[in-house]
Amino acid sequence: MLKTTAIVLALYLGGCGGVEEPTELVSYLQTLQRFQPFNQQVQRYISFFEAPGRPVTQTEVDGARTLLADYAQAVETLNTSSLKGDDLREAHHFYVLTCQHAQQLSTDTTGGISQQTRTVTFALHTLRAYITGRFYPGLGVMLAHRRIEGSLQPPAWPE
Repeated sequence: MLKTTAIVLALYLGGCGGVEEPTELVSYLQTLQRFQPFNQQVQRYISFFEAPGRPVTQTEVDGARTLLADYAQAVETLNTSSLKGDDLREAHHFYVLTCQHAQQLSTDTTGGISQQTRTVTFALHTLRAYITGRFYPGLGVMLAHRRIEGSLQPPAWPE
């Protein structure tokens, strides 16, 4: 068992198969900057919906749903056909699934405005948690694995 673990670790750290050039990862991280406006809007909706005593309208809930749908569409249509690294392709696939999942969660229209607000807020939180807790850290690991140093980091989530 220990020998198998050592072999798997050596293959991973040695970069055997499916690891893209560092420039591909750098280019992908630069491309992710175009999604920062979506992240800013997601954060604004979270703050808005969680503001105590603030009444929420159906138009605002529908606006958040539209944002999630637009975000999912934008991430899905990003041209990733040139990605050669398996881990980077898988990371992007996770990003797509995360956006689709959040968008799907937000589509529940049962209940009144209060219930719908909670549902959409949950979808927004889910999106933020997956991106900040799994997607961005995974990209950080890829940067470290490829020994890409300097100021290049995965995008920070807006406050």
